[in-house]
Amino acid sequence: MSNFTDGLVFAGTRGLATRCILFIIESCGKGLVSAILGARRHEKTWWSGETTEELWEIADRYGIPYCETMEEISQYGGFLVSVIWPNIFPAHILAQFNRGGINLHPAPLPQYRGSSARTHAILNGDKTFGVTVHHLSEQLDGGDIIGELRFPILASETAFSLDTRAQLYGYALFCEVWLRLLDGSATPLSQAALIAEGKREARLYTTRMITELLGSADVPRSAEQLERLYCALYRPPLYTPPKWLVKRVPHHERLVSVGDLIGLTS
Repeated sequence: MSNFTDGLVFAGTRGLATRCILFIIESCGKGLVSAILGARRHEKTWWSGETTEELWEIADRYGIPYCETMEEISQYGGFLVSVIWPNIFPAHILAQFNRGGINLHPAPLPQYRGSSARTHAILNGDKTFGVTVHHLSEQLDGGDIIGELRFPILASETAFSLDTRAQLYGYALFCEVWLRLLDGSATPLSQAALIAEGKREARLYTTRMITELLGSADVPRSAEQLERLYCALYRPPLYTPPKWLVKRVPHHERLVSVGDLIGLTS
């Protein structure tokens, strides 16, 4: 536990972050966590339906200092844990954490750096997906991998269902990696080496790509491509297929819940 003795700052969003910080507290005690960084207090978040408790509520319950901006966290500790934190940590912020940090990324690396990986994995026709825990670095999602878990993309998968399953697998992976960090058995895997050896390809996806997809009505597409695009853009409440796409694929019945997908495979 030597990496965490001089304080741990936890940053995150969504229900997955809530579950992960509670696991840290349950396994190590609240005294380990010197501060929590999250959304603004009392702000109605788009992910509010995922969790009964926001990070600021956990901070208040355990008497942990709560921060709403990245500039506030530097004073609180030597190790940084990030779970679906939506912003890039600037170099001067990372430099304040002398013990480094880790990030839970809800996608395979380095193939899906950036955002909206679930949408692009479906568009790319991938058969498998995954989640990754890696060391934080100045390069976006570029630090050494310290844990990864792969799972199949199921038939009729949507970005919504794939996102839901990625969070479930992500929590399991986070718990395993956290315990390995505590007992010293975590082994890093260099992304740079994997890329240099031709074992994996680095790709970056951005939010702007989703905006372009939502407005791409005039691009010719086959029926199969339209179907795939519909599934890839079904991720409420963050975004949903545009009206032009709904009109072009009006009658197909869609499985969007994890329960439906499990039933499909049984």
